[in-house]
Amino acid sequence: MRRPLPRGVASANMHSIPPQRPSTAYLATEPAGSRETFAAGATVFVSVVLFVIAVPYATVALVPFPAFIPIYVTALVIFDLITAVLLFGQYRALGSVGLLVLGGAYLFTATATGAYALIFPGLFTPTGLFGSGPQTSSALYMLWHSGFPVAVMAYAKLKHRTPQGAQWLERRQTRKGVIAAALVVLAVVTLVTTIATAGHEHLPVFLNGNRTTPVGKAVLSGIWLLSLVALAMLWRRKPHSLLDVWLQVVLCVWLLDIALAAVLNTGRYDLGWYVGRVYGLLAAGFLLIVLLSESARHHARLRQVTAALEAANDSLWRISMQDGLTELANRRAFDIHLAEQVALAVRHERPLALVMMDVDHFKAYNDEYGHQQGDECLRTIAKVLQACGRRPSDLAARYGGEEFALVLPETDQDGALHIATALQLAVSRLSIPHSQCSTDPHVSISAGVAALPPGQDTPPARMIEAADQALSRPRTAAATRS
Repeated sequence: MRRPLPRGVASANMHSIPPQRPSTAYLATEPAGSRETFAAGATVFVSVVLFVIAVPYATVALVPFPAFIPIYVTALVIFDLITAVLLFGQYRALGSVGLLVLGGAYLFTATATGAYALIFPGLFTPTGLFGSGPQTSSALYMLWHSGFPVAVMAYAKLKHRTPQGAQWLERRQTRKGVIAAALVVLAVVTLVTTIATAGHEHLPVFLNGNRTTPVGKAVLSGIWLLSLVALAMLWRRKPHSLLDVWLQVVLCVWLLDIALAAVLNTGRYDLGWYVGRVYGLLAAGFLLIVLLSESARHHARLRQVTAALEAANDSLWRISMQDGLTELANRRAFDIHLAEQVALAVRHERPLALVMMDVDHFKAYNDEYGHQQGDECLRTIAKVLQACGRRPSDLAARYGGEEFALVLPETDQDGALHIATALQLAVSRLSIPHSQCSTDPHVSISAGVAALPPGQDTPPARMIEAADQALSRPRTAAATRS
């Protein structure tokens, strides 16, 4: 149970919680602003400029660098796997089937790239694993580069489909969706890899040595056109989210990759082949970088909102537990704290004391000096109570009207009487004029003490009753054992 408000802590102003649009938490639903669109356009522009510079030299043969392929495929698999995980995470949060398809597309490219590395000639064996033939790697490359744009087309069709709402998430169907997508991807990659390896004798001749044949050029040109159609479909499906904008960037760079590495070059290990694969890495990395940046912003916003909610919750707690006039604990806080301290005193066999105080002839004071002056009198007395106890477990409270209470854990009857007497003396030294008081020309208080002996189980209400009975005695501090 949360501890009541400490004595003497002033009420804090309510902290305003910055407005947060739910959509801004996800890249897939946040509308693309002018700044993001400009950044995406600038990225495409720079990529095209570098492409134009590289095109005249695309057919220049370079020295084969066998280590390039394992470096390339390792980075590509890591990039695409992380991107797939992030997209699946957004799918599980939003329930959008389009995100499930797009996450599956990136998982497909990751697994297809891994299979491509296994069968690439010269990487593990001279002809590749699984009985690969000379056309196996080319066939798998083409199937891999055909699958991604087809998946993007499906995403473009499905991205505006309304999620199935809370029931979809409550039934945990999103987890099943991710598992199903992963199984489908693995099945498709296994199937195409089996076709490309076991049936390599029936494959067309895409590559003659390290040079692409006319058949290979034709098929690769068709794949390039397929990717262009996917880009056009995505562009036409408006409005565009931030995810859509950067996915268009990915497709643009993907087109440059295929053009340089497969269409405009002559074959493996020329400049176009190397530069095209660099474009492939960039295409895989752009969306990943944006997703990771969005995740970092999301966590920053989450921390900001959490801090604001904690501050607001603390302020609400103070408001619910603090007396607005005197800034002492209110009656509710007093009841909670006293019940806690009684339970602790009984459990640990420790003493506990309760001091109840009442301002003498306070009604007459209000009648004579007015309610505003009466409120000021109560605030002044409250400051005396605030300064009395210094231990964290002590609690000064406004019990009601002109009545105050002081809970003193680990304090016996003599200690409580000493504190009560000190309080009476401190209030007397304030010298607040009270012409209507029959016992003193200044404002004074009466005090009653109830002490709970160690180990004795007494209800909190009985302690309050005992302190009230002691309070009704003559004005000097009186005590009873509850």
